[in-house]
Amino acid sequence: MADQTTFDRVCAIVREQAGLDDVELTAETKLSEVGLDSLATVEAVMACEDEFGIEIDAESNPATIGEFVSMVESLLEN
Repeated sequence: MADQTTFDRVCAIVREQAGLDDVELTAETKLSEVGLDSLATVEAVMACEDEFGIEIDAESNPATIGEFVSMVESLLEN
């Protein structure tokens, strides 16, 4: 898993939370388009916290995959 990008890892978490298998996700993909409601988004955020060892602001509400990845990457840089 070490050779996977942050984008790939976030996409894998979103797919798992949304119950998706081979859906192509892009940076522009809206989380709501893949079936993530607010509760599922919170669960995806918590899964990312565990995956990356970071703490995401509880008020964060990324709307797209790209926003989600940017948020994770900025926290990894700190």
